Amino acid sequence: MTDSGNNEEKAFDTSSIVDALGGPRGLLESTIPGVVFATVFAFTNPNYTIALACALGVAVVILIVALVQKRSVQQTISGFIGVALTAGIVLLTGRARDFFLVGLYRNAFWLAAHAITGLVRWPLIALFLGPFTGEGVQWRKDPARLRAYQWCGLVWIAVFAIRLGVQLPLFRKDEVVALGLVGIVLGLPLFLAACAATYLILRRVPITLRSSTDETDDPHAPPITPG
Repeated sequence: MTDSGNNEEKAFDTSSIVDALGGPRGLLESTIPGVVFATVFAFTNPNYTIALACALGVAVVILIVALVQKRSVQQTISGFIGVALTAGIVLLTGRARDFFLVGLYRNAFWLAAHAITGLVRWPLIALFLGPFTGEGVQWRKDPARLRAYQWCGLVWIAVFAIRLGVQLPLFRKDEVVALGLVGIVLGLPLFLAACAATYLILRRVPITLRSSTDETDDPHAPPITPG
């Protein structure tokens, strides 16, 4: 807890990180259409039309379930749009492997984003987690906390690098079924492992919070560390 008047440190554990980064359900829902596409394509190859229809059908069902359950559908809608986009690309190019093209670009984007923001000392993972830890961007004033977030950034860089390192060769070899199957292993399990690693790194460096009065009245006052 902090002194009276300070920002309060929120309960923070691995599950908090998972929730802050979209939650396991969202990642699982985004993986299922690709698995369905690859599985159906294994039986209909070289015809990909049925596989596309099945993947789109599953995406629609996932969206309907989210609406019926009256839960946040922002991530679900994004997933549906992603599936529709990949289906359009496949129909345009005539190559079944292109169903996974958007995913490759997405992993490359997040890898670059984590790398660049880490280099400029504004780690993307810190910007995601700051509101959930209650520290906002005050980690910028704590060198140890900043370094911890930079290490966390390296963890997530490794996640996206592993995905690209495994999936890109399969993509080039037109291994459509394998692309769908490795998505299971490189999806939720790798995500949860990275969340756990992030938590273990951050827990070693206490959150340092400054009160609003300290920041206003005495910008040079020492930080207040939660006891």
